[in-house]
Amino acid sequence: MKVLHLSISDGGGGAAMGAYRLHQGLRRAGVASEMLVLRKLTEDPHVHRLSDALKRWERAGRRLAERRHQRRLGAVPRLAGSGHWSLNQFNYSVAKAINAFAADIVQLHWVGDNFLPIQQLGQIRAPLVWTLRDMWAFSGGCHYAGDCVNYQAGCGNCPQLVNKSPSDISARVHADKRRAWANRPLTIVTISQWLADCARASSLLGGRRIEVIGNPIDPGLFKPLERAAARASFNLPMDKKLILFGAIGGTSDPRKGFRYLAEALQALEDASAIELVVFGSARPEAIDLGLTVHQVGRLSDTVSLSTLYSACDVYVLPTLQEALGKTLMEALACGTPCVSFAGTGPDDMLAHQVDGYLARKMDSADLAEGIAWTLAQAWPREELHQRILAKYGVERISQRYVELYKSLIDG
Repeated sequence: MKVLHLSISDGGGGAAMGAYRLHQGLRRAGVASEMLVLRKLTEDPHVHRLSDALKRWERAGRRLAERRHQRRLGAVPRLAGSGHWSLNQFNYSVAKAINAFAADIVQLHWVGDNFLPIQQLGQIRAPLVWTLRDMWAFSGGCHYAGDCVNYQAGCGNCPQLVNKSPSDISARVHADKRRAWANRPLTIVTISQWLADCARASSLLGGRRIEVIGNPIDPGLFKPLERAAARASFNLPMDKKLILFGAIGGTSDPRKGFRYLAEALQALEDASAIELVVFGSARPEAIDLGLTVHQVGRLSDTVSLSTLYSACDVYVLPTLQEALGKTLMEALACGTPCVSFAGTGPDDMLAHQVDGYLARKMDSADLAEGIAWTLAQAWPREELHQRILAKYGVERISQRYVELYKSLIDG
């Protein structure tokens, strides 16, 4: 069985890492797994750069399509905090390169930023499995819709746009997807039950086969390490309770909810015993909370991440919408309890007051209560590690995909 994964990269973000870890797990399970990516970050010989698969004139066409995509995005002003958008309306011949792999299954992952133009999906010959890692596959361009449910009907009047109207860019992108998706068999996989519920409610994917299969975690990469040694590695204090927060871009992404963590920290009664650790930003940020903040920058290797998770007493990610939560999973695998908001992907991973605490969404007071409660417990770190592996161990997740592929090929 040969599977080709289409992902914008094989690292550098949660979606890309989820795709790459699945690819690795499938190869260990005996599947001939290959990846086709725009940006290759690993040395894996089974990961192929798209530029190597395109002819010279096709590479020029891709670059032109990317520039046009960026120009159109720039011409559509969005409100502050709207998050990432992809239009994928500008065509180039990527399907030809995909078909040349002659795969039994083509699996889509994160394909935004015009990596897979909407028109090209219908030209892929192999059966398609699409692992959704956000809401883009059924939206009018946004990757996370916030409180908006326009995707359930047809988009338009997008609340993330400065100049919204019934025929705005979100309506046009949604219509393009409707035409392209309509006559193409698609098997949808979502990485959380919340995302599956959203997809089932959408007008674009509501009638499709939808399975829930989470991201895989490798127990050899993320596991509990001795806390004192881990703290020494980052020059962190031994006598403080350490709260960890992390996100790509650090505190700047509104969806990750750092403002609620800041408010919660101000509400803690014994803040003198607590210090905050922040990772994810490429440069130091201005963070003034009235307590000591350690900024460790952007971490890209699993050894550093595993060490940092192990060094801290609790990992807090008050995300407003999350497909699942890669960093939450990694922290739990390192034996560190987690606090997050209830209502989206973290619900699948965190059993309330078992693996940490699920606070009421956008409730800083309840978040503070959850942090205080979690810090007061004695956590069996190995049990946290084992519970997350039972749900998301790479062998288990890989086997579930193998069973799905076989059902598609046999059927």
